[in-house]
Amino acid sequence: MTDLSSLWFSQLKERYNQDPLVTLAVAACMVAFASTPVAFAILGKMEWFAPRRGRTMLKPTFVSIVTAMLLVMGIPAVFTAMVIKSSYYDVNRYEFDPNRTWSVLDQGRGFANLKTADLAVTEEMKRLAAERKNISDSMKKLDESLLALRVAALTAPQTIASLKEVLERVGPMRQAVGIDAPQQLEDLKNLPAAISAVASQPTFVIANNVPQQGLPPVAAPAAAVSGLTAAQRDAEIATVPEPQKGIAQMLPLTDLPSGWTIAKLGDKHLESFNAENLFEKIDGRAESFIQYDVKGMAYTYFHPTGDESNELQLYIFEMSNDLKALGKFGSEKPDDTKSVDIGSEGYTASGSLLFRSGKYYTQIVSTKDDPKFNEFALSIAKRVAASQNAAKPVVSVAAAAAASAAALTESSPDAIFALLPKTQGKSSQKYVAQDVFGYAFLSDVFMADYSEAGQTWQAFLRPYADVKEAKAMFEKYLETVKADGAKMTMEKFQGADSMVVSSNIGLVDVVFLKGNTLGGVNGATNAKPALEFAKTFASGVPAKMAPLPPSDKKPGGNPE
Repeated sequence: MTDLSSLWFSQLKERYNQDPLVTLAVAACMVAFASTPVAFAILGKMEWFAPRRGRTMLKPTFVSIVTAMLLVMGIPAVFTAMVIKSSYYDVNRYEFDPNRTWSVLDQGRGFANLKTADLAVTEEMKRLAAERKNISDSMKKLDESLLALRVAALTAPQTIASLKEVLERVGPMRQAVGIDAPQQLEDLKNLPAAISAVASQPTFVIANNVPQQGLPPVAAPAAAVSGLTAAQRDAEIATVPEPQKGIAQMLPLTDLPSGWTIAKLGDKHLESFNAENLFEKIDGRAESFIQYDVKGMAYTYFHPTGDESNELQLYIFEMSNDLKALGKFGSEKPDDTKSVDIGSEGYTASGSLLFRSGKYYTQIVSTKDDPKFNEFALSIAKRVAASQNAAKPVVSVAAAAAASAAALTESSPDAIFALLPKTQGKSSQKYVAQDVFGYAFLSDVFMADYSEAGQTWQAFLRPYADVKEAKAMFEKYLETVKADGAKMTMEKFQGADSMVVSSNIGLVDVVFLKGNTLGGVNGATNAKPALEFAKTFASGVPAKMAPLPPSDKKPGGNPE
């Protein structure tokens, strides 16, 4: 007996160590279950079950007492059964998981026999095959959209790198549904035309360039050129509207390097557009060119001979003046570029080459960053830049003197940029045509980024036609920032006519008025260094500056 009790106690202790809460609950239920009959017996002897009913003492029957006792004992019994049941895995119990889809086999109890279950599995396989086909078809449609997006991205070189990253990320999805190389545009089943043509000719081997006995010496082949003839080029340019003929003539349509072909656009090899229909070619970007007073655009593109899967597109934009060309060029220039000595200023990015020359802004957009493409793009850029330089009118001495005198009455972009303080933290100088810093009234502004001791801001400068116009813009600025809830403090400084420090949402602006010029600091995080910089900046600005070249369009691109 002692051994049996010690065994029972050791098992109870082991059970308690594994799950003390459940063990105590079961023990309490067992005590309650065992003590209930004893309690009912004692209460019966004490006549506790004889309640008072008015003036009559009614004693319950034996059956009633037993029934009540069984009901009371059922509570710990049911609880004990539930606890014990929960300790064992039930193969017929299905737990609901909202993150997992039930398979046919999970629902196996719903089938009468193995045959019906097998039929259900077959139907499920058909359903999954249809779903996979739908996903595959959707992926192919996505690829078609990406191909169209790739063509559209050629007009915005800064987006090409991001598009390549998107294509890489879509790759695992494509592989998962069993689609291979959807972006492959080349026909790999046949030899390229140039190679097959050579392969069909007999081969002669001449060692060390020494002619064999009885054979005449072989002359070095002349460098082959391709493209249109002069007559073909003149015929196509003759169809261009008169305002765009000048830039159409800058397209290098003749004497292309060997290995390159000019593509055909319908029945011609070039296209031209004006400001009104530019959207037909660069829909979504035309408005940004209109903001910079675009006059027209000429377009063509080239591809390697025998390979139409890659191409190099040429866009020549004519703006209203040098300033607008500078503005558009700067607005699209990314931070990470490699400068190239073409025209007034140029750079390369992701295999494309862009430059400005006078009032012209040229984009040479490549689908491939490859030495062969880069070399061809550079040769095309040099020809276009030379033609743009030659397009400048030849004037007489008297006319040149008059133009020189007129230049003194207009500020050049380089002269304005030179007034922005030259410090070690200066970078990314640019010209913004309109809506500068989100202000609709502020346009044609020259600015640069600065960083100093962990602080960053932008310095800006804008000369106006006269003092009256500059003062009106300064007052407009004060009115606007006050309406925005900014905190303003007027600063007394002899180097400027007026100077104000405004702070809002944690950013500080310092704006000064000096003569016919508005300038200052925007977006600083600390007022003290920004104010010191602005004072130094204002001191270097002359009391009167020549105004900007006139524009035939108001900000926003609306004609006057």
